[in-house]
Amino acid sequence: MIIRFMVAVVFLIAIWLLLTEELTLLNLAIGTVFGCATMFFVHKFLPLKTLSKIKMHKLITFPFYLLAQIYIAGFHIIKIIFTGSKVSIITLETKIKDDSLKVMLVDAITLTPGSVLLNLNGNKVTLLWIRGKNEPSDLEYAEKQLMSRLEQRLLKAQK
Repeated sequence: MIIRFMVAVVFLIAIWLLLTEELTLLNLAIGTVFGCATMFFVHKFLPLKTLSKIKMHKLITFPFYLLAQIYIAGFHIIKIIFTGSKVSIITLETKIKDDSLKVMLVDAITLTPGSVLLNLNGNKVTLLWIRGKNEPSDLEYAEKQLMSRLEQRLLKAQK
């Protein structure tokens, strides 16, 4: 446990030094204080035991994939703005069992333009969805557009 703590602090110090672009004794001391404080608060307030049920190595590329999906959805919404839109409130069901991964899924859906989370209750996700006026309103199409790709990535990380 202490080794993990020390490795994380060293990693945070390295990030601090990279961001400040200054290798001085004072800057190293400040980075050490901030690194230790960060690890203290992470240990105290984050539910790390629940995250132990997730295959973290499967999530390494997820932020980059999400960023790409945000841009793709943004261009899709721009097209919808010019061609007309409809707004629907839909309830979809997720296959993800882990609560942390569910939160990651709904946060990712909300980050992509054109959808906002209204409710997460168990496996049911209620969303406000902006769609093109000529796009179908059935749930299969909505699930494919909003959840399926993100959900498949997160399902790989579930133990």
